[in-house]
Amino acid sequence: MAGITRKIDIRKFYRETKSEIKKVSWPSRKELIQHTEVVVTSIILVGALLAVADFTFGKITQLVLGRI
Repeated sequence: MAGITRKIDIRKFYRETKSEIKKVSWPSRKELIQHTEVVVTSIILVGALLAVADFTFGKITQLVLGRI
């Protein structure tokens, strides 16, 4: 029951959050750009592979069902 009735101190929460944010190791601008490029390239490649697979399986399904 103690957990339910515990008072939430918003100011303490924000102070602790600010303290934790200062401890974060933020990437440099160069690292951020490089990582963003990797993510965008990966998304494009996976999207293209899924599109090819979808098209291929669609054609196979049409052949099997006889709807050419």
